[in-house]
Amino acid sequence: MAFLMKSMLSNQVKNLGLGGGGEESKEESTPSDPAAAAGMTREEYEEYQKQMVEEKMERDAAFAQKKAERACLRVHLREKYRLPKVSL
Repeated sequence: MAFLMKSMLSNQVKNLGLGGGGEESKEESTPSDPAAAAGMTREEYEEYQKQMVEEKMERDAAFAQKKAERACLRVHLREKYRLPKVSL
């Protein structure tokens, strides 16, 4: 995260120049590689993508666990208090 902030700030500082690097900014503004667009090397970008996928899987697993717990509690309370099913 700090790397992203540093690269964003350095790009903004570069853009404050007096127009001497106009051609360079055009080339930098349209990178075909997503890693270059994010200001990272290819390896850093791949590692970042792997980390994002792993975190998403963890969040999805935690959500599924909570959802199952809530469903189990609903069934238990419905049986205990003989409540009708509410369909949405």
